[in-house]
Amino acid sequence: MIRVGLVGVGHWGPNVVRSLEGTGRAEVKQICDLNEAALKKIGERHAARTTTSFDDLLGDGELDAIAIATPVPTHFKLAKAALEAGKHVLMEKPLTATSEEGRELIRIADERGLVLMVGHVFEYNATIRALKDLINAGELGTIQYMSFSRTNLGPVRTDVNAFWDLASHDVSIMSYFLGEPPMDVTARGQAWLNKDVEDAVFATFGFASGALAHVDVSWLNPRKVRQITVVGDKKMAVWDDLALQHPIQIFDRHVELPDISDTYLEHKTAVVDGGVFSPSVRLNQPLAEECTHFIDCVENKETPQSDGRNGLQVVLALEAATASMRNASAVTPIDRA
Repeated sequence: MIRVGLVGVGHWGPNVVRSLEGTGRAEVKQICDLNEAALKKIGERHAARTTTSFDDLLGDGELDAIAIATPVPTHFKLAKAALEAGKHVLMEKPLTATSEEGRELIRIADERGLVLMVGHVFEYNATIRALKDLINAGELGTIQYMSFSRTNLGPVRTDVNAFWDLASHDVSIMSYFLGEPPMDVTARGQAWLNKDVEDAVFATFGFASGALAHVDVSWLNPRKVRQITVVGDKKMAVWDDLALQHPIQIFDRHVELPDISDTYLEHKTAVVDGGVFSPSVRLNQPLAEECTHFIDCVENKETPQSDGRNGLQVVLALEAATASMRNASAVTPIDRA
């Protein structure tokens, strides 16, 4: 049984507690938050001890790991202290507020032989994995571009902008699909509600393979949208997180160019339409899958799928997008983790 402490019982923390305990192989022994009312509420549902002092978790020799679900600016300080106390760390996304902080956490984890895992939860989503399998199998052909939309009316944050809040998922997914990180980005955003905290951002990432990925995220949209379109030279796919019955649709459609030159026909194209089908996918609970994977990695001393370097690569992409926004949407290279 892996004994875990958790810090942060806001929106996401209680879900992490429930999912860890649901593995049947983890016991959440201590829960920490500065909000005593929130602690009291979660303490009524779980047997874990509650505390307002993070030092209580660090000093608990029985704890094997600490899960962190706090605002992004606190990630580095909390994770560094946990790793230095010899605890494995499950960190909510994004890993850190800066790549420099991310590199430092990776260094400490490597030196101490500890698991550092980031909660890129969509990498553990059965429907996202099914779409990746289709891409890997060549079902769509060569990927030409991807389009990601992640919008809603709120919740509005002040610790990070909408891109850091929402697009961290999409950067993780696009890299997972293609098996490579983006190499550059151009981005533009606008802050209407809070100065220097963009409420909506549009960004385009370029990949060494020649593929493009466009991302639009917003806290100021009348509709909740969670969609991905993947366009290949053979087929196209649409993933919709809110379409519970048919989350993936495959469009057997593509454009063919005629093998005729020197005539007006060389400028004509043919649209091939073979219909639409929805593959059957057995749905899962992605956070439960993520937490199970974390416990597996701690028990077996394995490297997580979404390890510290995976998390760092996402932070590097977010930093580059931020730099592009601050520099008149200039195309900005993305460093490698």
